[in-house]
Amino acid sequence: MLKNIFKFAWRNIWRNKRRTALTLLALVIGISCVVFARSYVAGLMNTVTESLVKMQTGHVRIAHKEYLRMERILPKEFMVEGSEKINTALQKDKEIDMRLFSQRVKFHVMMSHGDYNESGIAVGIDTMAEEKNLKLSGSIVSGSYFKGEDPGLNMIIGSKLAKKLNLKVNDELLLVTTDINFSTYALPFNVAGIYETGFSTMDKLMLYIPLKHARKMLDCGTASHDVLVYLNDPSKAVAAAKKIKAMIGAEAGGGEISVVPWQEDGMIADTLPMMQSVYGKMLGIIILVVALVILNTMLMAVMERYHEIGVMKAMGFKNRESFMMIMVEALYIGVIGSLTGGILGGSFAAYLEKTGFDFSKMMDETVMEKVDMPIPIFGTMLYPDFSAVIFVTSVIFGIIVTLLAVIYPAMKSSRMQPVDAFRSQLSI
Repeated sequence: MLKNIFKFAWRNIWRNKRRTALTLLALVIGISCVVFARSYVAGLMNTVTESLVKMQTGHVRIAHKEYLRMERILPKEFMVEGSEKINTALQKDKEIDMRLFSQRVKFHVMMSHGDYNESGIAVGIDTMAEEKNLKLSGSIVSGSYFKGEDPGLNMIIGSKLAKKLNLKVNDELLLVTTDINFSTYALPFNVAGIYETGFSTMDKLMLYIPLKHARKMLDCGTASHDVLVYLNDPSKAVAAAKKIKAMIGAEAGGGEISVVPWQEDGMIADTLPMMQSVYGKMLGIIILVVALVILNTMLMAVMERYHEIGVMKAMGFKNRESFMMIMVEALYIGVIGSLTGGILGGSFAAYLEKTGFDFSKMMDETVMEKVDMPIPIFGTMLYPDFSAVIFVTSVIFGIIVTLLAVIYPAMKSSRMQPVDAFRSQLSI
């Protein structure tokens, strides 16, 4: 009899093709949305983590304790001494990717161009090494990125900051700051390129100059505010930090220097849980709405079949067999709809995972202007992160919700008398 139930159930779902098509459509759209939404959130979290690591923390961050404590105001005097010696010491460790080794100097500057004056943040970088991390050459909208091993007195500047200063490529910009001894220092730079990331904080405040000239302006020798270390296996950052601390203790100034793995960095520790909470709640709402749509659709599909169920009961179907018939039909619909929805949503997410999409184009310019963050943690391109786990769990979710949706109406309808079915008197 069980074999016949599966056969009858398969025939029943195609007896009313319109009803089945509408039920499947709701299920396909719902599961497609779940798969894409989960891929979107996973991709966003990965992008934020990766961007914070590249732009702010590295896999292991070496910095002065007081600098980390007061980082919001960028104190100039708290620096890591002997960073060149640290570079040499770290080269012995094969777990460290020295191609990405980064030293940075950050400080506030006043900028002057003709009659225009603005304040901003100058970041001194190793222009060759940082191209592998920051990849600012891909954001250049005018001019070019730094060229050669010795870029000279060139700089790249954010587009909104350049607009405020009425700057164009090859214009000269005077930078004025105070060094670590509180003496005033000024140095003219040539604008080699103008970049645009899409986030106003970065585009209207930050400019990048060669590391040696940043150190010259601060009169800090070979010291750096940040020494960022990148590992071949980021998951080993905690153990690597302990080893690096022991390795560079003497060169880095002993107890005044902190060696922080990216998992324990304050910004990541504060930012990621907050974002996970916000997007987790949003994802939960999406899943709840999809579940309610599936529940309502399946409930209506069963309620429309009063007469069909009455005919089956009149033909001799027992309560248990009627119940099994409806559950098997729901199983067929759940499997077909969930698999189709998972494939469609997954295909779309997988496609965007390779090409990405620029969400700034979907927003008004005034909206992007308001996306102000202390640190620009991700660009305007977003890449979903589709995985087999997302696909399988979303399909299982669709099947389970479909089956749960019909349990109650299936139990009620399987117990009714044929005469009640013909009169459509079932109360659910």
